[in-house]
Amino acid sequence: MPDVGDRVRVDSTKVGEAPRDGVVTSVIGQLLRIKWSTGEESTMVPGSGSLTVVGRAKVSSGRKASASVKTAPKKRPVEKTAAKKRPAKKTVAKKRPVKKTAVKKRPAKKTVAKKRPVKKTAKKTSP
Repeated sequence: MPDVGDRVRVDSTKVGEAPRDGVVTSVIGQLLRIKWSTGEESTMVPGSGSLTVVGRAKVSSGRKASASVKTAPKKRPVEKTAAKKRPAKKTVAKKRPVKKTAVKKRPAKKTVAKKRPVKKTAKKTSP
């Protein structure tokens, strides 16, 4: 992992383009802030093999350059405790669904066809 002040190079993803060179200005965890040789700045999390350290930062007065690096706070290791046995779950008998009984149908009422009254017609008499 590069430190603050390291010179880095990122190869281009397109054929024929020149690689980008820059200097790491800050490191926070895996996040790198890089000032490129073109004057631009970028923040990136490099993938494995995507960033090459070209030159290391100079170490002065016996202190490492990484001392000025801001790192993410480390998580405390979790203390392992003896595994507690969980009480067995009480199994409750499931209620059976209520069976539906067939409802007796009443016999349908028979409908009697009503007779139509017959119209009486007067007989025609011949003259």
